[in-house]
Amino acid sequence: MDSERVKVLKKTLGANIRRARARLGITQEQMAEMLEMSPEVYGRMERGLIFPRVERLVDICRKLGESADQLLGLSLSDTTTGTVVREDEWLSVMHRFSPVMPRLTQFQRQAVRRHMAGFQRLLVTFLDPRTEPAPKRQRRSRLPT
Repeated sequence: MDSERVKVLKKTLGANIRRARARLGITQEQMAEMLEMSPEVYGRMERGLIFPRVERLVDICRKLGESADQLLGLSLSDTTTGTVVREDEWLSVMHRFSPVMPRLTQFQRQAVRRHMAGFQRLLVTFLDPRTEPAPKRQRRSRLPT
């Protein structure tokens, strides 16, 4: 890949991450904590000096409620459906938990993240009209036949 193209992608990703984080009202330190990385490394990523591994990029996308294409500047955000707004609102709710998180043990933090992610997936299925709801399970009759 062209080195100039890589520089542009790094700068674009950094600027878009910074914009999405600021829109949510999250500090660099809080975002670094959410990603379980040092604030220094996260700051270098926002400044476009380094590019994250794929796993880290996926985690960043999940935390910010943006697609990788949006953060890399490869597509426009989908503002017509309002999905991004709902995800931003969800992340602002999660942001309220950030003062409590440092007081929890690592196991408790992981449990909170896991439960919050499950709850977010549940909310998206109710709020996003493009998402197909899970089929209802049929109840078994308890009466003898």
